Formats: sequence, structure tokens, C-alpha cells
Amino acid sequence: MDSLGELVQFAPDTYGVRWQRHLALFIVTSEGVILVDPIGQINPKAPYFVKEAIAQVTPLPVKYVIYSHWGADHGMGGDAFADTATFVGHVNCIERIKATPDPKSPLPTITFNQPMHVDLGGTRIDLYPSNLSKDDEYIVIHHADQKIAMLVDIVQAKSAPYRTLLGEPDKITAHLKWLHDWLDFDTLISGHTGPQWFGTKDDVLEARQYYFDLSDAIEAARQAGHADRSPEMAAAALETMRPKYGAWSRFTVEALAENIEGFLRWNAGEQLR
Repeated sequence: MDSLGELVQFAPDTYGVRWQRHLALFIVTSEGVILVDPIGQINPKAPYFVKEAIAQVTPLPVKYVIYSHWGADHGMGGDAFADTATFVGHVNCIERIKATPDPKSPLPTITFNQPMHVDLGGTRIDLYPSNLSKDDEYIVIHHADQKIAMLVDIVQAKSAPYRTLLGEPDKITAHLKWLHDWLDFDTLISGHTGPQWFGTKDDVLEARQYYFDLSDAIEAARQAGHADRSPEMAAAALETMRPKYGAWSRFTVEALAENIEGFLRWNAGEQLR
């Protein structure tokens, strides 16, 4: 990617704005705009870049800002839209935003921990909690009319999971099965644009399979005499998984060691987020 930022259209009413490798999504309706994530941490001016990109598409104001979760890299900077927008997020976002803290990141005034939807100008956007752990605040944003879903971080096409994982492995695999089997979509947005802008249902299945293969690789390393969390376990797991995942982004021995650490700690009942 040569440019720092760009605008892309996913559907007649749905667009993405990239700043470096972070992605904001917006949906244009007859009464205003629904925005997912201001992406203002890496560059505090990025939300204003997003605002300018929206103005290239419609003169209508942003009426809702939805937090896909509270990761500061995705959520900071919403103040750029506070003059017109209502902020929406999972109830677990509240304490995370307060702990940041950032005066340019408004707290959501509409919160939820059960499925809900936002309606604007005849467009309905469904919001589903991911429930990856007891404190999880990730959500799925579903635009059924355009068969688009957004699930930030959890699935990034052709990429290994982040660090020590974003929830309990069993809950992640169950959530990904639900996403694949029950949600009607063709395009999956991850909130990041590397190595590609979007994914598909096939990418959801591949991401789910990674967790099963990681579990098998950990057990094989144990059977070979390697201690949990040891460099030898990570190296052995890397070799076991390399034929299938060697070309994936973030598939390195260092990243795999973090995945293993998270896998073992989540399964031991530790809360890592």
C-alpha cells in the first residue's frame, strides 16, 4: 500500500476508509450516516480524514458511531463526530474507555449485551455480542441487505490470530461456527486491511480451523517432550503448522509462541483482556 489513506466502496451504500492498516466502515442512508470506528489512535487526524471521505460521498451527517469493541487503535477520536452522532457500543466498552482515558473518545450512550439493531433512513444494522469471555466487548455488525458483516480483529483473512488471543478458544471457535453457519453475508470486514481489504465465509472457516490445528500442534509438542510455553514447543508447533499456514501474515515463531501462551492461559481460566 503506497498511500496513507483511501476510500473504497463495498456495496451501493457501504464504504470503507483506510488509514494505514486500519479501516473505518460507513453506511449511507437517506437520513444520515452510520459509522463503525473512528480509527484515531495511530493518527489523531485520521477521524477527520474519515469525515472528509464521508463528505465526498454524501452531505448528510454521521448520526451513529458504533464501536466494534474498545481497542484504542479502532475506537479513539470519535469526538470528531460528536456534534451530530449518538455513540453505540457493548456495555463492557464503558470501563475500558474510562480506563484509557481519552477526552476525544465519547462514552457510548446506547449500550447493550444482547443482540440489538440500529435503524436509520430505512436501513437496519444488526449488532451481535461476540461473548468470547466474560469481559468481552467485541461485536459483529451485520448489514443484511448488502450481505456484509464486520468482525474486527477476530478474523483477518490469511492471518494468524493476534498475540495471546482475544478470548477463550472454545468460545472463539463456537462464535466463528455461528458466524459461518447462521449469518447471511458474502463479505467480512476485519477492521484491518493487511494483507487484504476483506474476507469471505471461507476465511471464517480457515480462521476457525487454525485453533483446532494449534491445539493439535500443542499436544504433539507435549508428546515429543517439549514443555508448555517453551521455545522448543513453539518451534515444534511452527513446523507442524507450517505446511498449511506458512504463507499467512503473522505466522512466525514469535507470534506462535504468543498464541500458545494465550491458548494455555485462556484454557486455564485466566482472563487476558
